[in-house]
Amino acid sequence: MSYTYVASDVHGNGDAYYDLKAILNSDDRLYIIGDVLDRDDDGIEILQDIMSDSRITLIMGNHESLLNMGAFRELHAAGSPDEVEEIISANLAIEQIGQEQTLRDFAELSKGEQGEIIEFLNNLPLYEELTVNGKNYILVHGGLPDFSGLPVDYYEESELLFGPHNFDEQHYEDTTVIVGHLPTRFIHGAEPDCIFRCGDSIAIDCGCGMQGGRLGVICLDTDEEFYF
Repeated sequence: MSYTYVASDVHGNGDAYYDLKAILNSDDRLYIIGDVLDRDDDGIEILQDIMSDSRITLIMGNHESLLNMGAFRELHAAGSPDEVEEIISANLAIEQIGQEQTLRDFAELSKGEQGEIIEFLNNLPLYEELTVNGKNYILVHGGLPDFSGLPVDYYEESELLFGPHNFDEQHYEDTTVIVGHLPTRFIHGAEPDCIFRCGDSIAIDCGCGMQGGRLGVICLDTDEEFYF
């Protein structure tokens, strides 16, 4: 029997990522709801591994979006080591999102590898709708802010990437909304760094890449939770 797993916000933690992969069988499916990059050191390696593994679907996170729209394209166009350093320094000065190692690892790739990553990120979905064992799910990084009952494609990209998701809202009928982005340690009423279930919503960012955090995973077939 094949199983469907959902994780989010790996944030460069290679140990947790490969521990998760170790439980996957050849016909299992893994959906990662964004933010495999930044904070810890292995983001580019993880991203390239995802690109090579047909079992894994990555949904766009805000970190992928921000880097792909800015620094990755700038580094891909850079013509000298000095220009690379200027681009990295400028990006770090604008906003610190734990991206320095990600940028340096990206800069060390060949131009061909960089282009493959940019193209891959260009084609990431902003959300995924799926049915497992007759149950419907929407997977989206930031959530569905100011929910009004309109279809998920009504939302702007920035809303889907950043939320905030309203956990007290009842969303689409017979559908569970699974979100990442906001670590559960910052959600009122949630047990820190544990998967949080509230109404028809599930938050699965358990602080991986943050001090003391971990990678939370749900198996949609069995409703089991795993932590790495």
